[in-house]
Amino acid sequence: MKSWEDYLQPNGTLRNKLEITDDEELRVVEYNVSRQAQQLIRQNHYVIAGYQLTGRDVTELRRINQALLGDIYDWAGQYREVDFNKNSNGVVTHFHPVSLFGNAEWDLQRQLTEFAALPSDKVVVADALGDLVTAPNMFHPFREGNGRTPRVFTAVLARQKGSEPEVHARTTGSLHDSQYPRRPKTNGRDISRDFTLTENAKMDSFSEKKENESIF
Repeated sequence: MKSWEDYLQPNGTLRNKLEITDDEELRVVEYNVSRQAQQLIRQNHYVIAGYQLTGRDVTELRRINQALLGDIYDWAGQYREVDFNKNSNGVVTHFHPVSLFGNAEWDLQRQLTEFAALPSDKVVVADALGDLVTAPNMFHPFREGNGRTPRVFTAVLARQKGSEPEVHARTTGSLHDSQYPRRPKTNGRDISRDFTLTENAKMDSFSEKKENESIF
């Protein structure tokens, strides 16, 4: 992917494995699939395809993104290859350019190593987590899932220090259950049933509403 257009179909909907051409349908499917995947990751005690997430390795972000969105997008688990900013209510947020991904990854790994060495004191851990969660957000390495992926990773970090947090699919701007049913139907077909997850399903094939991003 060398430009944002490479991610899109001619009508502007994201290219996807399911060949869905309607943007709203894709949003609902993506939400339901990634929501179920988050729940299954937690049920499996944060093991993805036989790999135990520890919060000690920055590459675990890619594993999580692949687990959340891999059923839907070919590029799930891969870093984006183009630069972008986000415009929200007139406020522009500048995310790391691709040319600095190596530096961003190195710095995040440094923070993870320092976090792992901290005592399991709730106040100390809470303060450290507050700093840590901002790093992946400014890194913003993926085309989709830059909110969901760090949220699961933050739960892994808390678990590393003896906590067992709840993982919620809701975030600012996400699709809430009150807005969309769990099993929406399109053309008479239950589109979320196609992605019902079982305990024996492969986590690295699993797939939040697309973020409202302005690309520059």
